[in-house]
Amino acid sequence: MFTNKKGCTVYEKILKNHENIYIRHETGAVYWEDSFGEKSGKDRVPENFALVIIPEKSADYLPKADDKIVPEVILDERPPTTAMTIVKVRDFRYVSANSSHIEVTAE
Repeated sequence: MFTNKKGCTVYEKILKNHENIYIRHETGAVYWEDSFGEKSGKDRVPENFALVIIPEKSADYLPKADDKIVPEVILDERPPTTAMTIVKVRDFRYVSANSSHIEVTAE
């Protein structure tokens, strides 16, 4: 599977005692594609997102919506302000041995 980043960092969001707590997870090599655009219409609202494909062998954690993600491996215990929020996760780990992966969409 084609990859273009050495890895990424996913921050698992957990609500504990009415406070957001983040647990840091690293991945191996991933494919990361940024998309920049805007919605049509009068207000022309920006519509920017990232598509991240995590090969099964690179994943030790299945991300979920509202987790945070950054396109590199960093050691910070809390997500940086530049972290994107995961909005959609699709699990393709059981497709075939050569193409098993997880697809993440983040905004």
